[in-house]
Amino acid sequence: MAVTAAATVTLALAGSAALWPWSQDDPVPGWLWWLCAAAAVALPAAWFPVRRRAPERERGTGTRAVGFLLLALLTVFLAAQVAGTVRERLGHPRRTTAWVTGCRVSGQEPGGDGGGLGAKTYACTFRWSVDGREFSAERPQGPYPRGHEITVWLDDRGRMSTGRPSWLSVPLFALPLPFTVYGAVFLGRWTAEDLRERWHRAGGA
Repeated sequence: MAVTAAATVTLALAGSAALWPWSQDDPVPGWLWWLCAAAAVALPAAWFPVRRRAPERERGTGTRAVGFLLLALLTVFLAAQVAGTVRERLGHPRRTTAWVTGCRVSGQEPGGDGGGLGAKTYACTFRWSVDGREFSAERPQGPYPRGHEITVWLDDRGRMSTGRPSWLSVPLFALPLPFTVYGAVFLGRWTAEDLRERWHRAGGA
């Protein structure tokens, strides 16, 4: 039981710590992914012998534990989206000049009522420099001649930003938060009580 509880808590904490930066395109330390993988393997391995002793009763506890993990991770994801939107909207994004190094035909738009294909679409590669570091990215824009200059918005790491998020995303992600928090706390307490009861019944073994 102790291994089961520890693996559940570890997976919830490590998964949340990895999900927050990942959902905002921030780097996640590699060891954190390994910790999540180890906890994800340890959890069913520790639960299997327990479930074999009382399959019907333990199935409910396992379902609640999975529900707790999913709701906890969903809560972190929603909170990260709200925090990221507020941070980007209240901040002052950096901007710089980028140069076009080349464009290519990326496809064609659908034709009108007569079918067929319409105008060509293009993708251009832009290059810029931030603090002595060179960056490049391809965007569905153009066509532009080689060397064409445009102003681009940058994120905190100097990469081209596709645009600032809308304020409408704040209530969109915030409204479900009270329900996911309540569900995670409810299922977490229920699962903990089940594990505690089984621990005492087993004599702490």
